[in-house]
Amino acid sequence: MPQIFHVGYRSPWVSAVAWVLMSLGLAGLALLGYWLGIGVGSGLPSLRSWLGLSLLLALAASSALAITGGQGLLRRYEWARRLCQGLLFSFLLASPLLLWVSGSHLVLAALCLLWSAAMLWTVHTLNSRAVRQEFA
Repeated sequence: MPQIFHVGYRSPWVSAVAWVLMSLGLAGLALLGYWLGIGVGSGLPSLRSWLGLSLLLALAASSALAITGGQGLLRRYEWARRLCQGLLFSFLLASPLLLWVSGSHLVLAALCLLWSAAMLWTVHTLNSRAVRQEFA
């Protein structure tokens, strides 16, 4: 069976993943701005707020990487595909943290399992032969 190459083909799935990543990055930056706006009048930071500050910096970094990766995916750069796979895999690893923070309700656990399955499927799809062919 011959292999068919579609020159210049842009799959809608990769574009959708790019837009979702950029939306998540912008939402993270908006959340960061909201949290920083609340904490302006609180005075000197305590040990707990230093931990919060490190989490805010991690949020800022992951939001910037998500926006950058989404832009690169739209332009079909290979480094962006690999960056987005790493970001989605790190989101997958961080999803149990949500259960720990929220008190681990059963419905939230089921949603986290669905979220994890969606992230694994997205990472698998971004690594498929048809998608890698777009980035060649």
